[in-house]
Amino acid sequence: MKKYIIYSVAIILALLTFGTACSKFEDMSKNPYALYDSPSESFVHPIMFKSQYNLLSVFRSMTAPLMQYGVSVNSEVSSRVVDNYNIPEATTDDIWSAFYLQWGNAVVMHNTAIQEDNKPMQGVALIIKAFLMTHITDTYGEVPFKEAGQLAGSAELGVYSTAYDTQKDIYREIICMLEDANEFLAVTEVSHFSAVCDKIYGGVYDKWRRFGNSLYARVLTRIAMKVIEEDRGVLELNEKWEAVSITQKLGELYSSFQSGAGDYPQMRSRDDRPLVPFSTLNETEHTPFYTTTSGNWNVLAVCDQLCIRMLDYNKKVDSDGITYYEYKASSAGGHPEDPRYDSWWKKVNGMPTHLLSDARTRFLDSAEHKSQAGNSKIGRMVRGYNPTTGLEEPSALWGHVYDLQNASTYPLMQYSELLFIYAEAGARDWVKSLSGIGAYSTLYKNAITESILEWNPYVTAEDQIVIDYVEHCLTGEKYSGSPFNSDNAIEAILTQKWIAQFFIGIESWCDYRRTGYPLLKTNGPAAGNDQILPTRMRYPSDELYRNPEAYPAALDRWLGGTNNNKTDVWWADTQESYQIRLKGRL
Repeated sequence: MKKYIIYSVAIILALLTFGTACSKFEDMSKNPYALYDSPSESFVHPIMFKSQYNLLSVFRSMTAPLMQYGVSVNSEVSSRVVDNYNIPEATTDDIWSAFYLQWGNAVVMHNTAIQEDNKPMQGVALIIKAFLMTHITDTYGEVPFKEAGQLAGSAELGVYSTAYDTQKDIYREIICMLEDANEFLAVTEVSHFSAVCDKIYGGVYDKWRRFGNSLYARVLTRIAMKVIEEDRGVLELNEKWEAVSITQKLGELYSSFQSGAGDYPQMRSRDDRPLVPFSTLNETEHTPFYTTTSGNWNVLAVCDQLCIRMLDYNKKVDSDGITYYEYKASSAGGHPEDPRYDSWWKKVNGMPTHLLSDARTRFLDSAEHKSQAGNSKIGRMVRGYNPTTGLEEPSALWGHVYDLQNASTYPLMQYSELLFIYAEAGARDWVKSLSGIGAYSTLYKNAITESILEWNPYVTAEDQIVIDYVEHCLTGEKYSGSPFNSDNAIEAILTQKWIAQFFIGIESWCDYRRTGYPLLKTNGPAAGNDQILPTRMRYPSDELYRNPEAYPAALDRWLGGTNNNKTDVWWADTQESYQIRLKGRL
């Protein structure tokens, strides 16, 4: 029987107990009923490592196929493939339990820091809690929050009574967490904690503060459209922080970002990114890609929707009537190639999404899509291209490039994302100092450049291939049939942000539900869920008997009594985004 650890403090403590500070995550199960007495900083690496592992696994199992980065090639399970919007029950159950386990760990970390009267570490814990809860509520909608972690009901029977909070209330609390974190980390006279316990920032508190405030910009952007529509842009908070004006706060954040000073310091370069390290030298800290390249990852092909936005392709129709895109060996006369592509895959054709089972099989087996050697021309997500050797190698998903496969890092948030956030804020007139197209087009240009450099270490901003591609994003007819302008700016920014958010697919899914961009195909022949790209994941199947009072109430309150994949979460419920999303059916 599955245990949702978050709902029982006793169980949380049992799982968190480990003998020495910063021990292996797996050692947390030792001494199952001993009281936890290690310092709060000992939680940092285990929580963040496992959280990133979980997010990368979610990318493989859910957000990569949903957001059309990848497509399943396994026709035998076509009734269940996620790119057809058929989400296996086990997937939603596993995501819920994995996220909530780390949330429980973060709750205990925070409580431990309070007992220690360690305000800087309270700040770090609050940032971690905010980071985790955004993923939980953005995935499911209304979820247990305020009462989560309290001992309620019988742990032995696995029954509890934990109320579901509205997403609006949860976001209120997340904002307060981030404000508190910024305050706690600003007043500290202690510059760092144990670097052994923090493999992201080496125990430097200032780095955590910068990450927290960058996350704050993400959070405000997520809810801005809804709060402006519903509450004239002002969200009531609590007694301490009273209320927040979304646009005013975004202005404050941008001012601090621009100056590099102010009350809300943020990431200033790629060096400030929160990168979680993995290593094949430590069997407990492998990436999920290292252990699944011969299995789950190998059934994902590169989606054609990603390919056609990055490289030059000829549109064709095969003998089965399936539209596909064939890679042009030379981009002469076409648009410049995206330099990020070489860090991910060899230049191959992408696979269409939403194919029926038999069509999927025929498409992959047809002579049109195979080389003379019998290898598919359709790129697999576990096969990467090494520019150093010129060979196709199993590289991209083990590290950003082949030679990093044994010591790879994966970002919780990219620096380029922050630039895209402010570019959008300027295009929507949320930040007055960015209201002119000259200001936000510069941010857009810099965001694309940064994303290229984040992914491809073989190039620099001065390389002609980078200059040409970025310039084409501004002057070429990549979006809406015209160069970058005030009318197509939102689509252009969000489409490029989608490309940049590869590996952080849950953020792209959020952007899509919030804005309708990027424009994705949703009406293929095998597309289920009434041809609606899922707007949320269903609650776990055993919530009905584990939380028998609160769960039905949540279903009735906002889901119409049905645990479905088609109801918009609170911040995505806008007519603008809905109408744009419908374009995918055309």
